[in-house]
Amino acid sequence: MKGVPCFASGRFARQRGAALLIALLAVALAVLLATELVERSQRDVARTTAVVDAERAWQFAEGVEGLARDWIRRQRQAGPRGQLPDGRWSEPFPVPGGSVRGRMFARDGRFNLNALAGRDPASAAAARRALLRLLALLNVDPALGESIVAMYGGARLPAPTRVHLSELNRLERFTPEIRRRLEPYLALLPDADARINVNRALPEVLAAVIDGLSIESARSLIARAPFESLDEVVGQPEFAALNPVAIRDRLDVESEWFLVQAQVVLDGVVRDYFRLVGASGSRYDFRYLSQGVP
Repeated sequence: MKGVPCFASGRFARQRGAALLIALLAVALAVLLATELVERSQRDVARTTAVVDAERAWQFAEGVEGLARDWIRRQRQAGPRGQLPDGRWSEPFPVPGGSVRGRMFARDGRFNLNALAGRDPASAAAARRALLRLLALLNVDPALGESIVAMYGGARLPAPTRVHLSELNRLERFTPEIRRRLEPYLALLPDADARINVNRALPEVLAAVIDGLSIESARSLIARAPFESLDEVVGQPEFAALNPVAIRDRLDVESEWFLVQAQVVLDGVVRDYFRLVGASGSRYDFRYLSQGVP
């Protein structure tokens, strides 16, 4: 029996090697495709889970608004001397997969920047003067005030369109330090004619919005708060020489607007929802998810 030539044996070996290489490449390609399919499936599942969880969290947060309205109702029944849970968290309510809690902050003890866009030119001009006085009392560059006036008061719209102080970040002079200084004194309320709650206001705000009221008089006035009625406020000695009509137009003893925060924890993920709620039943929504910024 004749042996197989050496060159034929080598050719067969090369063919077997090429076939093995092709098989290995095919297996590697199949593994890569399978891995990609698994990862894509996992991403789809994760995306779907995130969407479902976000929707569940939103629905749970909706319930906090009802809780806040109950707080507002109780506070209104108790009168100006009633204790508002301003900034204090409620007890957490258990929900499937986590918990929900809420709190709220009165917002109409601050200067309303949307007053700069009031439809009445006289009121808008008064708001401009008040803002500049407020910044002067806080030792803030008046040039920033002019920039804010240009930004918020440039158009007279049927309803204010600005909703959050972060919109001021586009102004060069509105630095993080200035923002921290001004945040306790400023708000953006849907009603350009919203009045200042004297029982919640800081003295700088009162001195800014009431012509002729000094910062010392504002501090003396606030030291005697809360006041039961606007008549009681107008009758205070600090206002004896001032225009009572202007005082009644600009001040109140109850809060109308509240910032409601709902914090939802689902499977260890914390989501924060913020909503501005009016005591009259109207509301103007804006939301920040998981930012922790009111």
